[in-house]
Amino acid sequence: MIIDLQLNQGSAPWSVLSEAAIAAQETGYSTLWNLDHFSGSSFRTDSMLECFTSLTAWAAVTSTIQLGTLVTNVMNREPGLLANIVSSVQQISGNRLHLGIGAGTSPNSPWNSEQTALGLPLLPTMPQRHERLVEVMGIMHELWSGNRHEKFAGFPRPEVVPPITVGTNSFALARIAGEKASGVNTRFNHPDRGALLQAAREASGNREGFECSVWSPFVAEYADPEHPYHQELVAEGVDRLIMFQSQATDVAAITSVARYFA
Repeated sequence: MIIDLQLNQGSAPWSVLSEAAIAAQETGYSTLWNLDHFSGSSFRTDSMLECFTSLTAWAAVTSTIQLGTLVTNVMNREPGLLANIVSSVQQISGNRLHLGIGAGTSPNSPWNSEQTALGLPLLPTMPQRHERLVEVMGIMHELWSGNRHEKFAGFPRPEVVPPITVGTNSFALARIAGEKASGVNTRFNHPDRGALLQAAREASGNREGFECSVWSPFVAEYADPEHPYHQELVAEGVDRLIMFQSQATDVAAITSVARYFA
């Protein structure tokens, strides 16, 4: 099982985040992920560096570790702008980007304060949000296509289209991930975790390369192949574990996992 690291880019100054990225690469994590939030309030921090700006900066101070956002809210940016940003980060990073996307939240959710403050749109129903996610993926692929419409001439296009992972909490979205994306991600303590991943796999036709991933709090021992939780995830067919340092960025803890990568 692949072991990744996710950081909260509102948890530390850039000097520490930069050091953490280099440490993650040297330690042997496969991919370094971040958040797509405009405010640090949800994570009890005073600020929040923008996700793609952070990824680009990490790309500049690293050379081999993959980079990803878990997850980009498809309501936060116009689809053409998102396609442009992703193409740019992919070029700057040397094709190291993993794009995690999510369908966003409802107008009644406590997690929508950022969008409300900025006047960003919020779709009221889950089917509408799922439809929008599919639409955004379609628009991005249209702009990236080798035979795209001439009106898109001059728009950046990635040399290698990045894999797209859909974050999900529902079976409907898990099936969309299987049909439309490169992978699916769900949280470690979702009561239907195994069933959600299985639904996505089945919707993918069990195609080769479709990836099932789970995010969890950062616990160094989870990277140990002998740890019961690690073995539980492997038994469920999880391909990738993303361990999230949600609060203070702890470089010493990040490097402590090296003993499990030997």
